[in-house]
Amino acid sequence: MDSAQIYMDAKKGNEITAEYITALPYASSLVTINDAKPLLLILALAEKNTINGSYRLTWVTEDKGAIVTENGRIIHTVGFLTNNLEELLAVNNNLPYPGKTNSWQAIYDWSPDYRYNFSANVESLSFGTETISTQRWEQETEHIQEKVSFTSLNSELINDFWMAPATSTTKPFVVKSIQYLGPKMDRVEMLMVKPFIEPLPNSSLSSNTKDSES
Repeated sequence: MDSAQIYMDAKKGNEITAEYITALPYASSLVTINDAKPLLLILALAEKNTINGSYRLTWVTEDKGAIVTENGRIIHTVGFLTNNLEELLAVNNNLPYPGKTNSWQAIYDWSPDYRYNFSANVESLSFGTETISTQRWEQETEHIQEKVSFTSLNSELINDFWMAPATSTTKPFVVKSIQYLGPKMDRVEMLMVKPFIEPLPNSSLSSNTKDSES
């Protein structure tokens, strides 16, 4: 498996504590690559995908490593030593929320080398309601598991997502995920310790982070 050139606040040497996370003015995600020590990534950019209107979120480290997500899915990475995910797309250009559809078709591109346009069939299964807890809050979620099958590579992988439901003012969002960049590639666990929560289009709320204490 690959390892990643991603380090948490290396210059300051800050410990990841509930108090440290609360003091941060930005949304943040606790990220574990394979079996390495958890790292804290900060939300540096939130921009709308002009094709489907979903936000693309760029989570960064101090040494310029980055993970880009859309609807909770990792769609691009920077800074992994062996393999990086250049792009994850849906065939219809509408990347769904986990669990929104039972099956869909994905297209994966990886670097280095020319490894583009690998199609995969994605099938979803719900494992019901689970509670995700941190030192700051707890959230009821739906556990969604997806099997991603690459026919041309004769391989498959399993991704897991824990989805917070939509409310009267906000869209659903992924609280936690365990995703693979590709077959026999890095395992990336993301826990949104200070999530970016997108309001519904007609809501008077602006995009925000989850700041309530448990």
